[in-house]
Amino acid sequence: MNSPDAKPFAASTPSLAYRAGLFFVVLGMFILPVIYLALTALACWWVWFFATHYFLEVWQWPIGHSHYVLLFKFVCSFTPLLVGAAIALAMVKPLFARRAPRMQPLALQPEVEPRVYALVQEICRLVGAPAPRRIELDCNLNASASFRRGLLSFLGHDLILTLGLPLIAGLSERELAGVIAHEFGHFRQGAGMRFSYLIRCINHWFARVVYERDAWDAEIASFGSGDSFWIGLMGGCVRAGVGLSRGILWLLMMTGHALSGLLLRQMEFDADRWEMRIAGSAGFESTMFRLATLDYVLTDIRNEMRRTWRRQMQLPDNLPVLVEYRTNHLPAERRTKVEYELGLAHTGWLDTHPSAADRIRQARRGAEPGVFTSDAPARQLFENFDTISRLVTLAHYEDDLNVPTTADFLIPLEALIKEGGTQPKPPLQPAAQPAIPMMAYDPSKFRKPESNS
Repeated sequence: MNSPDAKPFAASTPSLAYRAGLFFVVLGMFILPVIYLALTALACWWVWFFATHYFLEVWQWPIGHSHYVLLFKFVCSFTPLLVGAAIALAMVKPLFARRAPRMQPLALQPEVEPRVYALVQEICRLVGAPAPRRIELDCNLNASASFRRGLLSFLGHDLILTLGLPLIAGLSERELAGVIAHEFGHFRQGAGMRFSYLIRCINHWFARVVYERDAWDAEIASFGSGDSFWIGLMGGCVRAGVGLSRGILWLLMMTGHALSGLLLRQMEFDADRWEMRIAGSAGFESTMFRLATLDYVLTDIRNEMRRTWRRQMQLPDNLPVLVEYRTNHLPAERRTKVEYELGLAHTGWLDTHPSAADRIRQARRGAEPGVFTSDAPARQLFENFDTISRLVTLAHYEDDLNVPTTADFLIPLEALIKEGGTQPKPPLQPAAQPAIPMMAYDPSKFRKPESNS
């Protein structure tokens, strides 16, 4: 299958510049929550100060007692109070808001799927990383190794490996081994991995409170939508206050991305080297192209799912296998287009990951032979991949999409294949070498055409 006598790889020592950069990035990331807490305290203090010093004084203004004057005083007293309270509440709420309950991902038992656990343990031995306590499956085109209990496992080696079934369905054993090596390669980065975990947690928290909405946000959005001009005016002011608080959070979030982007990109390059040592440079490159193709197909399938759900309220019963099937039957011209566009990708200064083109350039320079050579489909590591895939698909619908999963709402995979007018899906073939020449990854020779507008 692979090289059974391969010895564990030696880790490289990070440079002084890397460690200094890590220190300043972490320092900056911890300052951002302090700034947020200070702004939150300031907003709460302003509401209290206005309510105790200026609220009653507005009603004592000697400007008459007509109906319009009373309305004017009412607006001048209550509107600032409402706006300030809305800002303060919007700033305080994220400190106590919890994520919606989520279903437990499907956990694999070692005695049920021994070959999967054996592969992961062999990779951890070669990389020199601690083996995970548990392997879980979800329906994302991704893989991740993380602390099983969050901060409670921060100082130990209590890890969990999460694998996306669309990823497994689309890769070979060598490519999957490289992806797993990449994830556990992060844990060879020592303090860098733990600090990057804190950095990512802060970034994800800011992103969640900026973009997620709850019932309170819906009430704010509908407040002041009546016919009364004054009520509408106050409602608009409240919404503007909430928008201002979200703007502050957005600025902090983008500052965090800018601070951490360079460091996280360098950590990804380092983890890529572990992937290349396991799967080889050629395996790394084929993985990049395969992932781009899978992402293209999965995006297309999700667009179809939205249209089908609106028309018929039905969804496919086996999403990962459908992704594999569509990828294997993707027309050659579309596949070439995806690979060609991959060469156009460039790394932005806010990106947490380098572009695929930059990563492929590094892989070609490294010319690593790799120790895993099996191009058999990764799905063959599982005893019953199709059954597990259906279970994960159902959990994805209920958890992430919040839709029912009774038989009436599911379209059998066989029916989708039959409607497509094609033969039953063939086994996954090893990814072919992309037809994009080396010069395609030279920025000086591969640029987007100039716009005529």
